Amino acid sequence: MLNMRQKKAVTRELQNRYRKSSKKEKKIILDEFTLLTGYNRCYASQLLQQSKVLGYAHLAGQTIK
Repeated sequence: MLNMRQKKAVTRELQNRYRKSSKKEKKIILDEFTLLTGYNRCYASQLLQQSKVLGYAHLAGQTIK
């Protein structure tokens, strides 16, 4: 499992590729992304469709950049 910084880096790398892909390619990218990060499939697709990665996350009561 990746830590938060690694997940954000992977998300940044895949966002442009995901948005430009065909439907078949998106399925493959989404499958790999969910296996790598452990995110729910629906949440992962929302992340990859966004134009930028959010700056903060809340984990166990702590705010993480």
